[in-house]
Amino acid sequence: MQPTFYRLCLLLLLSLPLRAQIPPALRADSWAQVQRQGQGSVTALWNGVDPFIFRGKTGQLAGVEYEVMEAFRGWLRRRYGVRLEVDWIEVPRFDELLPYVTNTRQPGVFGWAYFSITDERRRIVRFTAPYMPDLSVLVTNSRVPDFPTTATLEERLRHGEAYTMRNTTMAEDVALLRRRLGGVPLRLLENDYDILQQISRQPNAFGYLPLSLYIVALQNGLNVKRQPLLMTRREGFAGIFPLRSDWSGPVDEYFNSPEFRTLSDALMRKYLGSQMSGLVEKGPLSDSMNSDVRLLKLEKEIVTQRFVDAALRVQQEKIYRNLFLLGVLALLGLSGALYARFRAKQKFNQKLAEQNELIRQQNGLIELANRKLEMKVLQAQLNPHFIFNSLNAIQYFVTLDDKRAALRYISAFSRFLRNLLDGASASTTTVPLECRLLEQYLTLEQIRFPNKFRFEVQADAGALPLELPALLVHPFLENALYHGVLNRPDAGGLIEVIFSTESEALVVTVTDNGIGREAARQLRQRKSGTDLTPHERLVKDRIALMNEQGETPILLEINDLTEGTRVTLRMGR
Repeated sequence: MQPTFYRLCLLLLLSLPLRAQIPPALRADSWAQVQRQGQGSVTALWNGVDPFIFRGKTGQLAGVEYEVMEAFRGWLRRRYGVRLEVDWIEVPRFDELLPYVTNTRQPGVFGWAYFSITDERRRIVRFTAPYMPDLSVLVTNSRVPDFPTTATLEERLRHGEAYTMRNTTMAEDVALLRRRLGGVPLRLLENDYDILQQISRQPNAFGYLPLSLYIVALQNGLNVKRQPLLMTRREGFAGIFPLRSDWSGPVDEYFNSPEFRTLSDALMRKYLGSQMSGLVEKGPLSDSMNSDVRLLKLEKEIVTQRFVDAALRVQQEKIYRNLFLLGVLALLGLSGALYARFRAKQKFNQKLAEQNELIRQQNGLIELANRKLEMKVLQAQLNPHFIFNSLNAIQYFVTLDDKRAALRYISAFSRFLRNLLDGASASTTTVPLECRLLEQYLTLEQIRFPNKFRFEVQADAGALPLELPALLVHPFLENALYHGVLNRPDAGGLIEVIFSTESEALVVTVTDNGIGREAARQLRQRKSGTDLTPHERLVKDRIALMNEQGETPILLEINDLTEGTRVTLRMGR
């Protein structure tokens, strides 16, 4: 009796600091207040463990105790027509919950943590009627064999290590066993599943646990084993509420009702299975051989089912792995096909781009050929012009019956025509050849127009190796002659043609001291005859084509002098 009193005092002292960890203000109406108002609220403090009370995968509360309390709400509504709200508050530590309910002054506070009903606890809290029998079994590692007698089992346990929770009936069972064993190492943990995990990992670990928790541990695949010996039975598991609470009336009525008994059976079947629920209710006592055999058979079925589930899980994982590999292979195949299609399209686009580039180059070559042909056409249009003027000169001498002059002109013309036809097929000519052709042309014109002008054709030494477009200078020479010096009233006409270089560029200057461009334009307007030099437009078109080709750009500059005109052609950069 004295040790019990000391434990009770210690429990009350421990409750003082623990109360601070639970909210001081709870919604906890009395039964009288709920009846008076037709509605109210209570608080359910809970410390969870499967299958009693726990959070499911979605976070929703579940378990035997949770459904018992929620069913109590429905029973009150049907029996008394009142609406009751329940605030569920989780208490992290098991040893905090009982002291709080013991010391609270609020009547509507309930505690749910699979409390074992004991005489010691009855002195400080009220219990509901038990919803499940309380049978504690000795649990060891699955590698520990069965023992035929208590003595042989105790001999094995003397070399082990005990695990339990503080302030629980399981701790009391472990304490009694340790006294019988002469003292073995003891480890205190926070909850039952931590104890089961330690026993599952350590061959020498053991502890007392509720039969229902042991069954759930087996179903969850832990390597634990129940020893048929040294079991203990108590009145049962129940909820708690304060001694001074007025809720005992409806609580007792509910837990003793046929409706609750039906619910209790259904909940045990739901959370423990139909076979295990019957065994938990009766309990495999040492004098009940039939029950123990049934429990052993069920344990084997659970272990066998666990192995089957593991095999199925492995098979399922294998199927998932194969499906994953097939998916990866399919993805790789699809990726390969897409990549091959991409590469084929890329190659096609590259080939198409190469063909387009080839077509562009061919078009460029064709365009270049067309431009060269067009220049040749323009050049060819100039040749008949010189020949036509020369034939006119011969006709002029024949008309005058000046045979000597006609023969001299024909002789000079034949040399000029030979040089002209020799270079007709070439697009360019050298500076010396161009100088000779210009001198021959001006000599012919001096025969036609004796004593009317003088000419000078000069070429610098640096200009002699250079080339220029054929017949490019002739039209400007004709302009200087026919529109310039021949229109002078005297015989002092002068035409100078100079080939020079400037910054690696060929510069051709045609200078005359004729009447100038403005006077020549006015003179042409007074004359209604045909222009003697209609080739000026052809030459400018030819220069534009050569500049578009861009190989050797040509700059044309015409300057009016005080007396006459200067034409400058700059070829090259």
